[in-house]
Amino acid sequence: MNAYIYAENYLRDELLLADVPEELAEELQPGCQVLFSPASNRRKNVIAYILRLEKSRPAGLMADGTLVDVLNSAHPVLTTVTMKLALWIAEYYISRPIEAINALLPAPLKTTVQDFVELCEFQLQSGTEKIVTTTLRKKILRALQESNKPTVRQLERKLGKHNLYRTLTVMERGGLVQLKKKFPQSGPKTRTAYRLRPNLSDEVTEPLKRAPRQAEAVEKMRQSPHASLFAQDNGIARQTLESLVKKGIAEKIRVEIQSSFSTGFTEPKKIIEQLSSAQHHVLKELSDAFHSGSFTPFLLHGVTGSGKTIVYIELLKQVLESGRNAIVLVPEISLTPQTASRFRQHFGDDIQILHSAMSNQEKYDAWQNLRNGKARIALGARSTIFAPLCNVGAIIVDEEHDAAYKQDRTPRYHGRDTAVMRAKLEQAICVLGSATPSFESYSNAEKGKYRLLRLPDRVDNAAMPAMKLVPMLENRRITPSLSEVLYLQIKERLKRDEQVILLQNRRGFAGSVLCMECGHITMCKHCNVPMVYHASSRQQRCHYCGHAVAFSGNCPKCSSANLLYKSSGTERIAEELRELFPEEKILRMDVDTTNTKGSHAIILNAFHKKQARILLGTQMVAKGLDFPDVSLVGVLMADIGLNIPDFRSGERLFSLLMQVAGRAGRAAIPGEVYLQAYNTDNPLFAHLLRGSYEAFYQEEMVSRKELHYPPFTRMVVIEFTSPDETAAEKAASACVDHLRSYLKRDSCHILGPAPAGISRMKGRFRYQVLLKLQSRPLAADYLKHLQYSLMNTWKKHHLSMIIDVDPQSLM
Repeated sequence: MNAYIYAENYLRDELLLADVPEELAEELQPGCQVLFSPASNRRKNVIAYILRLEKSRPAGLMADGTLVDVLNSAHPVLTTVTMKLALWIAEYYISRPIEAINALLPAPLKTTVQDFVELCEFQLQSGTEKIVTTTLRKKILRALQESNKPTVRQLERKLGKHNLYRTLTVMERGGLVQLKKKFPQSGPKTRTAYRLRPNLSDEVTEPLKRAPRQAEAVEKMRQSPHASLFAQDNGIARQTLESLVKKGIAEKIRVEIQSSFSTGFTEPKKIIEQLSSAQHHVLKELSDAFHSGSFTPFLLHGVTGSGKTIVYIELLKQVLESGRNAIVLVPEISLTPQTASRFRQHFGDDIQILHSAMSNQEKYDAWQNLRNGKARIALGARSTIFAPLCNVGAIIVDEEHDAAYKQDRTPRYHGRDTAVMRAKLEQAICVLGSATPSFESYSNAEKGKYRLLRLPDRVDNAAMPAMKLVPMLENRRITPSLSEVLYLQIKERLKRDEQVILLQNRRGFAGSVLCMECGHITMCKHCNVPMVYHASSRQQRCHYCGHAVAFSGNCPKCSSANLLYKSSGTERIAEELRELFPEEKILRMDVDTTNTKGSHAIILNAFHKKQARILLGTQMVAKGLDFPDVSLVGVLMADIGLNIPDFRSGERLFSLLMQVAGRAGRAAIPGEVYLQAYNTDNPLFAHLLRGSYEAFYQEEMVSRKELHYPPFTRMVVIEFTSPDETAAEKAASACVDHLRSYLKRDSCHILGPAPAGISRMKGRFRYQVLLKLQSRPLAADYLKHLQYSLMNTWKKHHLSMIIDVDPQSLM
């Protein structure tokens, strides 16, 4: 038997050929994760994945090595669909197949270091599988008696690697041992429980009649199916249980529990009494396509508050009833808590959240729940598209326009486009939903590639919020960040006990600190960008590489204390708001306040319960939040980002402002939106005030067509980085020379080489080459060969060549 595999540490496109020992042949399947021993180094084992198995091989073809074991109890970790998806990603986004496979699997699944083994308790009943005693199995049992829960790595050192995993798997099936994952950073999840001491007589508990809470705890421990209680369960306080321990009536034990991630956000269930006629029409179109059993991509263009989520939920109910599974993608970590809460209300444990804030243990358990069918809907951010579900019937991409769906590491896949491809492979329907669709998706809908569905009105007859522009050059300011107009509106809403959301898309206290004496601005020594001042930590930090320096309050060059804090961030604005509204609790939501697990939910719960009436944040507050008492949204610098040298800057800003405006007036209370800006003459604001996405889209399409930008071309950015600026520039120039000789002039526009928008980042100089392809895509094999060649030529200069297909940012 021969296996064709992709292996770790082999950054190549060609498959490796591996010999399969006879004892493994019957268990192996395509998609299995195995241990591969290279012919060049028999002592080294690497993880590999089987693409296909063949009984014979061409004459004279030598094997690259041997498979020595199979992991995960020989259950495939890649299905036929996900393996095809990985190979498509490698081809389209120009990466190696093993890099694409690694992107599909969670980190805990890609290591064998944390696997540990323990003996099972003795059982009299006969196992379903007969266990034949072998020398290796005897040695394993002996080693387990000598050592308490050794890791597989320790057993390898003691007994050798050959066939170890397979033998352990057979022993596990026979009930002799258990294989478990152990993660150093989290460990097996345990919790302190309390139980009655064994053989406890009634005389011992008799005096508790004078302590009713303790007597109640004893009774509940007796009635518990596990004969134990956790503190706070059933209203029993920890102090009560500890008192029973001191009296010798109860004892403490550690109970291992299965990890389960929770966003911590809850809200009352919304009763769906009746869908609107527009929602009915959309749901019927989706339902008919789903029941046809063929691949159909949809673009659902619905204004904010139009009830897209309700349509998703009703569609998913039909998907589950038909016996199929589903995937729901959301773009931001901040969107997950409220969205997850709503989906969980309808689907309970059928929903499995996949979230970047999860521990390794939680990620591993979540992946297993989906693979084993315990959960049937995967909900989460970008990488959730790789959920190990079979028979997927529907894939939903909420806020499909969001740039967060683009991966910023190799393979640089786009979650939205990957979702469309997976739906095609699954013969499922794919629903891309947004109030401001990406121009690429809207263009596809116009061309008939996607079916366009519309929800033009808000549900429950709620009106769209009125939008007003506040020219900052013409209006009096109350603070450096707040105009008098917006201040009075906030004051009025608080008087009416309504809520306010404020957006400032810049975190920190000040964007930069300027010395008024010598003109010095502290720049990051690793990146060509100013350091941002953070008052809470008294530091200046770089938001690109994380470098931080202490801030003394004086200019580091001339020691002057005459400093100007430029461009207010959320931290400074929160301080200004506290001075203006001293009796109000100001909630701040940005990267700095949400960097701990559960912090999003804490902030959102507090705002939901009206423990605070002002929520200030970066773009986190613009995405998907739905609070009925929010009647005012204020954008403090609505033109921030408009002048970034990126052809998508206008599209991104329009989407952000339309999204945050949609947080206001989502229920009975009418909403208003105030946009503070300096560059008020920009045509973008005229379209915003009219709420006309289509008019803005048509205007932008004219300039994009003239300048050969997407969706009229396919764009590829090739970036060269090196600690040596000359090496980066020369390598980029050599790349352009190769491309000009390879490509026809009328098939591709080549721009560059030129320094990137941020010319130096993390100590590396950056040069870019921009390709605008008119028709056919550039051959992946050619670009990969060019990448190998140039990186090898400039190897001593530590050159990196990054290929980004369909880039979302040119900075």
